[in-house]
Amino acid sequence: MSSPYAWLYRMEGSALCRVSGAIPAAFLNRCAAAGVPVGDVEPESETQMRVTIPLRALQRARRIALRSQCELTALEESGARVLGRRLARRWVAAVGALAAFALLAWSKLYIWEIEVTGNKTVSTGAIRGVLSDCGVGIGTFWPDLVSDNLRSEVLVRLPQLAWATVNIHGSRAEVIVRERIPKPALFDPDEAVDLVAERTGFVTEVRALNGTAKVKPGSAVLPGETLIAGGADSAFSGSREVHALGSVTAETYYELYAAAPAQAQVRTQSEKEKTRWAVLIGKNRVNFYRNSSICPDACDKINTIWECRIRGLFTLPLALVRERYTPYVCTRQDRDKNALRREMEALLHARLLSAVDGGEIEQETYTCSEAAGRLVVCLRARCSENIAKEQKK
Repeated sequence: MSSPYAWLYRMEGSALCRVSGAIPAAFLNRCAAAGVPVGDVEPESETQMRVTIPLRALQRARRIALRSQCELTALEESGARVLGRRLARRWVAAVGALAAFALLAWSKLYIWEIEVTGNKTVSTGAIRGVLSDCGVGIGTFWPDLVSDNLRSEVLVRLPQLAWATVNIHGSRAEVIVRERIPKPALFDPDEAVDLVAERTGFVTEVRALNGTAKVKPGSAVLPGETLIAGGADSAFSGSREVHALGSVTAETYYELYAAAPAQAQVRTQSEKEKTRWAVLIGKNRVNFYRNSSICPDACDKINTIWECRIRGLFTLPLALVRERYTPYVCTRQDRDKNALRREMEALLHARLLSAVDGGEIEQETYTCSEAAGRLVVCLRARCSENIAKEQKK
């Protein structure tokens, strides 16, 4: 409808009509004079046109069409009144629609989904556990919650958090947290700290920025041996304790091992895949099978859950569960030794990089052997790295 009250016409109902006659324009003129709203005029030919008329004025429009020597035919009716008449004839559908509306309205008063954002070090499970202890969980009646009290209790129970809030969006609870930033370690130049060897090596370079060097290039050191002592001599006050600073580069050696069985167990499907169904209603589960939900020991089980929800709009405490499990038997087969060796060499190389942590790998060699049904790979490496670490006196 072209009228500014078109939405009102759609609510009360309208009819798409065809007007046929020698002069269809006469029908439009008479409707305008009688105050009958006509919209969406679409000419089809010189003697026909389509118009939209509100249902409340349809009978008057038919009488006007007769006086205008035209024929008015209703092609299609739409709107709330038409839908109401259809639902009245289908009372089961009407009752179902009302029940669905009531269920949706009721479900929005309870929390059926909890989403946690903003956490990095504190696990989502820990936050949800504290929320459960505070009375916020699946099925909680959220109008009873007091936001300020809940936030304070969560921060008391989780001191790792600096800030937290719980926002309710229908039946979804959005928990937003901010974690505390740990205090940086303060450097005290007068603290008595030595630099000691973290591992065995041959010293190649010593840089003592503060303190007294105890080793020289070419020296062999053992773990725990003092490299740079936290002491300094002064011409005015004698010896005093300081925080040792510097680095000691040494040549270090690593020998790492990795072992894996030369044979592997391979699963082969022994029976046809079976499917079972269940329904989750709130916290309760209804199984559509008689036996226990525990599957046999030798089987693969895959669960698929379809929740009754539209993300960001609503969530209902209803879900359909499909369980598929496939029985299998295990057989032992020889593994590809070349591929297995490459896999273990990559694993050992990653372990070496983690151990050196910023140092330089100068040489690395791999050896492989097989014994007692296992493939053993050995990595021997020579590295250059800073072996000094702080140790308080």
